[in-house]
Amino acid sequence: MTFMKNLFALIFVFSLSACSFMSDIFPDPVSGHSSVDKGITAFNTANYQQALEYMTEPAEQGNMDAQYIIGMIYLYGLSGVKDCYTAQKWLHQAAQSGQRAAQEQLAFLYMNRLTPLYNPIDAYFWFSVIIGDHPQHREEMQNLKWSLQNNGLLSEVDSIPMPEEKRYKGVDYNDLFPLR
Repeated sequence: MTFMKNLFALIFVFSLSACSFMSDIFPDPVSGHSSVDKGITAFNTANYQQALEYMTEPAEQGNMDAQYIIGMIYLYGLSGVKDCYTAQKWLHQAAQSGQRAAQEQLAFLYMNRLTPLYNPIDAYFWFSVIIGDHPQHREEMQNLKWSLQNNGLLSEVDSIPMPEEKRYKGVDYNDLFPLR
């Protein structure tokens, strides 16, 4: 009987120590990571309000993935509030920093005649930036070019400052959400 008690105690001690090593083998997907990683995890689990909470500070500090995700949340109203102006703010900041997915979203956001942000000049500009990576959008770009030429506005595209030369292919949820 004493042997069984000792064996049980020994197994119990080893199981407790194994639990402490298990966290090294199977780390918690959220704890110990950056706010951006926590925000991405929250976004991927459809906890958009929590994603906003995690992403706001990094976005304000210039993290282009956080800016892109916040823009997507507002653009599609994923947290319950659909706000194309706030979406534009964050997507534009990410796009100017070189975030490819944000650049593509802006091209379609500005091309959409049903939004108050409709702006064919900016749409054409962003299509010209992304066309190398997304040749499937060549038809949209050509249609915009034709429209701008007919209205004498194509020269205004040249006055828009180009985004940073660096092209960053980071977080991209454009496949999950339809381009407008």
